[in-house]
Amino acid sequence: MNAQHSDQIPIIAINETVSQVNINASAQLLRTHSRNQLSQVQALEGWSQQTNNIPLNKDQALWQRFSLSYQDNVDQQFLLTINNPSIDYLDAYVLDDKNRLLETYLVGAKRDLETRPFNHRNFVLPISLAPYQTVNIYLRIQDEGPTVYNLNVWKGPAFVADEQFNLAFIGVIGGGLAILFFYFLVTYVLLRSPIRFWFAVANAGLLLLFLNIQGIVSQFAALGSYTSEINSVTVAILIFAAAKVCHAMLSRVPIYLRFLSYLMALSLIIIAPLLNSYYQIISAASFAAAAVLLHLLLAVIYHNRQYSISNRLYAFGWLIISATVVIEVHFYLSGRVSNTDLELLMSLVIMSGALLIAVAIESHEKAVAFEKQIQQQNAIDNLHQFYDLFRNSAEGLYTSTPEGKLVTTNPAMCQLFGYKDETQMLSEVKDTSLLYANPHERDLLLEEIYQAGVALGKEVKGVRRDGSEFWFCISIQLTGNDDEKYFFGSIFDITEKKQSTISLEYLATHDSLTGVYNRRQFEQKLREGIRRSKQLKQALTLLYMDLDQFKVVNDTCGHKAGDALIKQLSQLLNDVVMNKGMLARLGGDEFGVILESENALDAIQIAEKLLAIVKEFRFIWDNRIFAMGMRIGLAKWQENIETPEQLMSMADAACYVAKEHGRNQIHVYSSEDLKMQRYESELKWVSQINTALEQNKFQLYYQHYFPLSKVADGHYYEILLRMHDENGQIVPPAAFLPAAERYNLTIEIDKWVILHTFKWLAQHPEHLSQLKRCNINLSGHSLADNDLKRHVIQAFETYEIPHDKICFEITESMAIVKMEETLRFITAFRRLGCTFALDDFGSGFSSYSYLKNLPVNCVKIDGSFVKDLLVDPVDMAMVCSMKDVAKAMSMSTVAEFVESKDVMVELGKIGVDFAQGYGVAKPAALDEFTPCKTID
Repeated sequence: MNAQHSDQIPIIAINETVSQVNINASAQLLRTHSRNQLSQVQALEGWSQQTNNIPLNKDQALWQRFSLSYQDNVDQQFLLTINNPSIDYLDAYVLDDKNRLLETYLVGAKRDLETRPFNHRNFVLPISLAPYQTVNIYLRIQDEGPTVYNLNVWKGPAFVADEQFNLAFIGVIGGGLAILFFYFLVTYVLLRSPIRFWFAVANAGLLLLFLNIQGIVSQFAALGSYTSEINSVTVAILIFAAAKVCHAMLSRVPIYLRFLSYLMALSLIIIAPLLNSYYQIISAASFAAAAVLLHLLLAVIYHNRQYSISNRLYAFGWLIISATVVIEVHFYLSGRVSNTDLELLMSLVIMSGALLIAVAIESHEKAVAFEKQIQQQNAIDNLHQFYDLFRNSAEGLYTSTPEGKLVTTNPAMCQLFGYKDETQMLSEVKDTSLLYANPHERDLLLEEIYQAGVALGKEVKGVRRDGSEFWFCISIQLTGNDDEKYFFGSIFDITEKKQSTISLEYLATHDSLTGVYNRRQFEQKLREGIRRSKQLKQALTLLYMDLDQFKVVNDTCGHKAGDALIKQLSQLLNDVVMNKGMLARLGGDEFGVILESENALDAIQIAEKLLAIVKEFRFIWDNRIFAMGMRIGLAKWQENIETPEQLMSMADAACYVAKEHGRNQIHVYSSEDLKMQRYESELKWVSQINTALEQNKFQLYYQHYFPLSKVADGHYYEILLRMHDENGQIVPPAAFLPAAERYNLTIEIDKWVILHTFKWLAQHPEHLSQLKRCNINLSGHSLADNDLKRHVIQAFETYEIPHDKICFEITESMAIVKMEETLRFITAFRRLGCTFALDDFGSGFSSYSYLKNLPVNCVKIDGSFVKDLLVDPVDMAMVCSMKDVAKAMSMSTVAEFVESKDVMVELGKIGVDFAQGYGVAKPAALDEFTPCKTID
């Protein structure tokens, strides 16, 4: 055999003695346009013996040529074989030495099997040669995959012998994989072990992949055009099945690594149909290599130490498979042509790895079975201990049939229900429902057990043998199979606990003094009533009742008398409401009634009866008789009412209006009532005040007051308060403070003002050093609040504000009402160094007499006497009088509402110490503080 120069067709000499010649190294190759014909290609230059593994484009074809020179004197037929069954289109042209066409073969995976000269798994083309004949052979290949194949010329007998050997080898490998598949499938059916099923699937996939690569599938199923797709899907199934086997064999494989294996299989199935044959092969090979390497890594890292032998075999099997797969994929993608024997040998090695994994699985299953055997033996050993526990348990234990027949009991169970022993209990208790105070409760338990299989911690009232009742806690589990089922239960006595629980539940829903429902339960029932009214479109009415004269009884006779009064009266009210609605005590002397459906329509009549009962009631205490009164607010539910708070607010508003109308009044809520609108407006202000406190929507202002009897030596001003509404607009205090006073919100407001004033002063130390007096107003409610005292002291300590720079202003009217609390507050903070001013002095009827009892440092003359000072001699006299009294008591004076320079000058002549008003300075935001200008 020899070859010619590259510009000539290589000539391969053969004779009768040659049995097989490999053409790959001798043939010349050329890539051309797919439309080029044989005659055109023959004239082209550029033929080369160097292979190029780059895949062909759709418009490209690969041509290969060589010459066969037969050197013998007898006719002989040779076979040209191409061992890549997945080549899409293969055209073979046989020409004589004068380039006359002798034979043409048009075959390929995407052509019918009938076009092939021989029905073979590879492409086998007959070449007939006469004595000393030379033929030129041109091969034209069109394929999307890598053009990797073995090209051989065989003598017929030698080819048959080689093919028989190959088929035998294929049979051995395929048979081995088939045996593994059927063995593990059958054992899965018998043992129901998931790992066996997935290993059977893996072997089936490996068998299909092997037969498809060898061309067996396309030979018998005519699926040659789908070879790449079949391979991709089969590899995906292999990856998934191998992953399931891996995760079952190993322990503690993290979920994300399991997901990674499944993701490989899913990704391959998704992307394979979108790619051509070459990239399908690349993808399948890459995913397969990555999967085997991953499983090998998992086998090393997450091996189960309890099953070391099986895990080592498993890891070694994957090592063999991974090494072989990597080598074979590398050969194939790099274009290295391996002969059939080498390919079969690698397949045999892969099958050997699968056999090792099969042995590892068997070993693993045996180890697991042995471990279960040990566990069963331990369970049997523990059975005696369990029996002792059953007999000696402090809990009552029993088994019974679903029909209610007792099967077994323990001594604790007999003692619990008052029986002498198990024999007596089993003979006398014919049905377990007899153990329940209400047999229907057993039926409810059975329903829950049949649905969930278990009932845990159910509290039930039981009956002892002597007929006495008690509470027990029972847990029941349904055990057994379809033919024979049993209830296994445990019981223990909870009578004392249940009685305590019942008491706590009663206390949680009822008023401890009166026994009627409390406010919490009332609001819950009202919420449920509103929901029912919306669903059923039924009527709902709320009565809000406020007692009159209750405070008189408390103040004159003490709280003990007040409690007795509330207790007696609530029982009378409950007798009226009984079976018609729900009565609850909402506060000290406030009650509520919920009326639904038909009773709601009779709400006025029921309210009148309640009012009549209270009017007729007389409370006697220490030979004193008290007549009571009551106001009732009535509110009907409407479609736009969603919450109990809305309806209670409406009823409360109606009760408030009833109170303004006098004693023993009933008022029905109406949105058009002007008084009610005013009341609801106050409630809206309450809501805005609370929002401002929570969200810091208040803002500090200040207003200077100017010294008249000396040169200004620092800052003198009063802290004022403003609020931002929902639109960001400034709201003056006159708009919201009355509502705050009415609903006791002034304490929280005072806390806010003190805290933020001190915080601002601490943040401006230069200003603080020049400050002489900062006046902060306090409400009457704040003076009596101990929590406010602690709050103020803490604020002084936190922000380190000197006490002598703060002056607290107290309104005269509030100081008079809460005289004792006011005196205690003033005394406490005067000791620390704070000063106090009496605001709006002169507005009360007895201002002078109360002034002697209030140790204040300053008197602020009410502005009503100041603004007309120049034109009203009475006002002039009053101001002079107040100034004189204050001077006599060593108190300084501040005149309010000073609106002009003339009034200021006159006040200075009178001897008033300070002036405050628009004529001095208008209020401004504290954040924008500017010193007071000197007034000439």
